[in-house]
Amino acid sequence: QAQPAGVRPAAGEPPTQPFLRIEAVAHTAPVARLATDAAGRLLATVSDDKTLRLWDLPDGTPRGVLRPPIGTEAEGELYAVALTPDGTRAFAAGYTGSAWDGAFCIYVFDLRTSALVARLPGLPAPVQHLAVSADGERLAAALGARAGIRVWDARNGRALWEDTAYGGPARTVGFSPDGA
Repeated sequence: QAQPAGVRPAAGEPPTQPFLRIEAVAHTAPVARLATDAAGRLLATVSDDKTLRLWDLPDGTPRGVLRPPIGTEAEGELYAVALTPDGTRAFAAGYTGSAWDGAFCIYVFDLRTSALVARLPGLPAPVQHLAVSADGERLAAALGARAGIRVWDARNGRALWEDTAYGGPARTVGFSPDGA
């Protein structure tokens, strides 16, 4: 159900106002990041066009489009994506959640159903990069605006660790092949 003009959803609730979008079968803005599953059969791409697109590999056939909650201006632009090694979940973030929640968040999609199933809220800055450990147990995020790095349990979203004291920009994160 759409919100009346000029009415914002309550803090913590995604917007319900519909936005007309044309499906172009490809991104309509530059691709910000990409990720693959461990087997190299699935590719995920995100863009400022506010879409997460899935592609079958190796031929690059379009598999689907996932759309997070969006708003006007930058709200909903995606700058980061990560896939679980088994390719069953995608994490996407960027300029996400701030317009309606007052803080940024990471969206969690179930790729078997193409549904948005959860979000990791309360981030002080847009997410610049995401990574999932090789065992699929941890998710790390590099936050913009010198807001540090955070790590969650990728299976349940429980916060595990954060570094907010680092004074430089965090642009990328990654795990070693052994998961450390």
